[in-house]
Amino acid sequence: MKDEKQGGIRARLGLENPFDTYDHDPARVDRQGWNSTHQFFDVALTQAKPGLVIELGVWKGMSSIHMAERMDAHGLDGEILSIDTWLGSSAHLSSAGRRAELSPVDGYPSVYRTFLANVHDAGQQGRIVPLPMDGNSAAYALTRLKVTAEVIHIDASHEYESCLADLRNFWPLLAPKGILIADDYGTWPGVTRAVCQFAAEVDRPLFTSMGKALLPKDPGLGFELKVTKARRYKRGGK
Repeated sequence: MKDEKQGGIRARLGLENPFDTYDHDPARVDRQGWNSTHQFFDVALTQAKPGLVIELGVWKGMSSIHMAERMDAHGLDGEILSIDTWLGSSAHLSSAGRRAELSPVDGYPSVYRTFLANVHDAGQQGRIVPLPMDGNSAAYALTRLKVTAEVIHIDASHEYESCLADLRNFWPLLAPKGILIADDYGTWPGVTRAVCQFAAEVDRPLFTSMGKALLPKDPGLGFELKVTKARRYKRGGK
């Protein structure tokens, strides 16, 4: 992992380190997530060997933490830029009872505090760099700053238009030999439609399973994936 003197992503973007002032509260630790340990993470990480991973849509940080731990296991010296507003998805307003999942304090969501607690509890403060920002603004800024990543994980909106916009916005940030992972493929119709349309737009092969899809930047890169019986999958939140 790169520190500020070595030019890590935090220093490059001029971001504060929240863990410098963070007062850990073990009661905030909550390892709840969705589809956060999918085998496609290992496929992408071992193939691309990223110096930087960008994750859009972080929630409580479980997939960021999983990727960080798998990078540890594979001896990869890279960072994860975890981008989210931590304000929840459309379902947290439109679905009855979901608002409580945001743990509001004085009417404002506090999921970011849970994310920090989980990262601290996992000991991944040195590898995971949070960026509290919406995806569109983050993609614009990162493009201007010429930031690229070898692995990008898109796990944000479930709506077709928003998901397609995320794919279009973050694709230019993917390195020439990089791999994009799309979450919720096959489980959310809008996401599935957007991923298929985008793969056709950029003329790239699409490798899929229940819950994730791989989209390589290099059109010549392919994967041999085992076919197994699909588990029962309950469509969940973000």
